[in-house]
Amino acid sequence: MPTAENLKSGFVAVVGRPNAGKSTLLNRLVGTKVSIVTRVPQTTRNRILGVVHRPGAQIVLMDTPGIHKPLSRLNEQMMQFVRQALGDLDIALLIVDASVPFGHGDQFAVDLIKRYGPKTFLLLNKIDLIRRSMARASRKCSRRSCASFPKAPPTSRPK
Repeated sequence: MPTAENLKSGFVAVVGRPNAGKSTLLNRLVGTKVSIVTRVPQTTRNRILGVVHRPGAQIVLMDTPGIHKPLSRLNEQMMQFVRQALGDLDIALLIVDASVPFGHGDQFAVDLIKRYGPKTFLLLNKIDLIRRSMARASRKCSRRSCASFPKAPPTSRPK
């Protein structure tokens, strides 16, 4: 049984573009539905916390709104939640939707995360939806922008 002296804990922000799979990943890691999952972009409008308990460890996961360039007050408030999460964490999980080409919005997300400087892991998601040629192009583009991020195995939602 872990004691307070040897219990490890930390804060992990799950960040990425809208509809990259952040809420789905959070729900799977926590083991129950704590965040809404829908095809509608920007459903998550503030930080949602989920706690993962493991023997000797506790992880507080923060689901965040999708990273985007804000064009309204609501969008600016949502991005403020993302910035706040990036300032209050130990590790960031950057989820990139591999089923669409790596574009300006993805680069905007990478630049935002680099500005805050947390240790970040890059997760390519939705690999089950792509062709091999597109997967190589997506990895190539993300490698160029995210070369400093440790990579995690590609992921997809279980069917």
